Amino acid sequence: MCTSNHLGSSMPGYMVDTPVTSIASRGALFTRLLAHHNEVGLTYEQITGSLDVSGEYHQRYNELSYEFAKVTEALEIKWRRIDNDAISPREELLKKHAQLFLDHEYLFFEMTKKGHDLLSDEQIERAEMIYHTEKEEMLEALLPALNHAVGPNFGFTGVKNSANISGLAFAL
Repeated sequence: MCTSNHLGSSMPGYMVDTPVTSIASRGALFTRLLAHHNEVGLTYEQITGSLDVSGEYHQRYNELSYEFAKVTEALEIKWRRIDNDAISPREELLKKHAQLFLDHEYLFFEMTKKGHDLLSDEQIERAEMIYHTEKEEMLEALLPALNHAVGPNFGFTGVKNSANISGLAFAL
């Protein structure tokens, strides 16, 4: 039995963690798309357009992140008991904190749509196939570690071979 909390939080099975985190990509968008620009068939205009969108995303993401960090610090309760008297004055900050989290989510979708507007459906499909192939290769490489993490009561059996279903099969 593990009695320590790794990285400041409890992570059952070490590889399974369920924190409340944003779906928003950290720092940049379209890195895989740009890395595979030849396979996806990107034009020069699509490459530079994607870089421009990613640059705008990075700037706006950082602005939101800095504001989020400031509000997070202001929410901190130091050197006192946490009770209603400590929580009540933070109500507006809690709402602002939640709104900034929501703004992160919307920014990710807004900027991804802006980037997708530069691409054809076929290019998006090719990029998705590359992503899912890489993901499945990574998961297959991790299969022994995943099985060790969830064992002995659970186990992964391998990658399903279907164009419509990707990922690892799970067995009891």
